[in-house]
Amino acid sequence: MALLSRPGQRCFEGFFSEMTKTSGVDEKVEPIDPVKVKLGQIAANEIKDNQIVGLGTGATAAEFIKCLAKRCKEGLRITVVASSNESFMLAQELGISVYKLGAIDIENEFFLDVYVDEADEVDENFNMIKGRGGALHRAKVLASSSKKVIIMINSSKKVKLLGRVDLPIEVTKFGSDLAKKRLADLGYSSEKRKNKDDSPYVTDNDNYILDVKLTKLLENPEKAHGVFKNITGVVETGIFIDLVDKLIVSDTDENCEIINAKKL
Repeated sequence: MALLSRPGQRCFEGFFSEMTKTSGVDEKVEPIDPVKVKLGQIAANEIKDNQIVGLGTGATAAEFIKCLAKRCKEGLRITVVASSNESFMLAQELGISVYKLGAIDIENEFFLDVYVDEADEVDENFNMIKGRGGALHRAKVLASSSKKVIIMINSSKKVKLLGRVDLPIEVTKFGSDLAKKRLADLGYSSEKRKNKDDSPYVTDNDNYILDVKLTKLLENPEKAHGVFKNITGVVETGIFIDLVDKLIVSDTDENCEIINAKKL
């Protein structure tokens, strides 16, 4: 097990991390979506003993974490890191030991065995728009550092070209107004993401998110990412290029298709 501090253990036995524990996961009960549950079950069954696993963020990712916790209680032994405080706390509350990156051996370029997440859109070339869950920067760090990336979506999110949904862009607080102005200069309107109480949404990195309305579908997502990333104040864009290895797609009847993206 690639840990700097102590050997691996069953993932429900104890907890080790320097991350500050906050108030916990929102306790309000959400309706159970059987499609998300099915996706989570299939993804959780992809995980093998002794792997280092990255947890995504969002409602479908939460179902994956719940299914993973069940497997851990049945004896699965893994090391886990999370892309957000939200996923970190959910995993912790379900009994999964979660580690900081500082406790993982990151000498190798691909130090995660598998990263599991969801997406807002996936195009025919397996590029993605992500970030509705607010963890786009950390998600990209983990996805880019994983040997395998598994993405769970419902069939409505599989598109020919990206751009039907708003594009999340993480920006520094100090540079947020400047970034918004530069986007407007390029012809893109954007809104600073807000919480339900109308306060600005703040990421785990203490940044803001601008949700950008794209003026046309992205025929060249990589070029679009470069244009947006070059704007002063931008930390990261929600455009993910060439990172998907396996796509799990479910329709509304819970019929699932597994696509090995990079083997097509």
